[in-house]
Amino acid sequence: MFIFKVQDAQGNKAEIRVQALDWSEQGAVSFSCNSDALAITLLTDCRSGQGFFELLAGTKPMYIEQWLEYLQELEKIRQVEVAIYSPLEPGYAQLCGLDSEQLKTLLDLVYQVGGFNRLQIMRYLKHRHSPTTMSTRYNPEELQRYRYLGELINQLIRLKAPTS
Repeated sequence: MFIFKVQDAQGNKAEIRVQALDWSEQGAVSFSCNSDALAITLLTDCRSGQGFFELLAGTKPMYIEQWLEYLQELEKIRQVEVAIYSPLEPGYAQLCGLDSEQLKTLLDLVYQVGGFNRLQIMRYLKHRHSPTTMSTRYNPEELQRYRYLGELINQLIRLKAPTS
């Protein structure tokens, strides 16, 4: 999960969460903001190096990062922080709305079905921040396999029962 925290010059804040395994994987987005003006700035005419995109419909973290850098250059926002969380980190279950036992059981089953082991996942998560390393260390089929894993985890999280 990628969490972008944004602040404008007036101190208004927004948070954009993308449920994705790596920078180039499209994921579901959740958005919160305490200012209509900041929300309009962040959600209007979003663009990246690949062109315009719809932020709330689900997008890639790298597109959001490029968009926020552009808004910073224009001085429409003042500060951006990004935090990246992996399914193997403490606290990940709470970020996704699952209890830790549910998440552990779910991930263990997914890894077994997909033929992944913990070391493979840890290596991939370590390298996912560097597109250069990803392209030299993994062939396209392996990258696709990890992206399917991320997509499966995202789908399972979306299916979780809503909390009351």
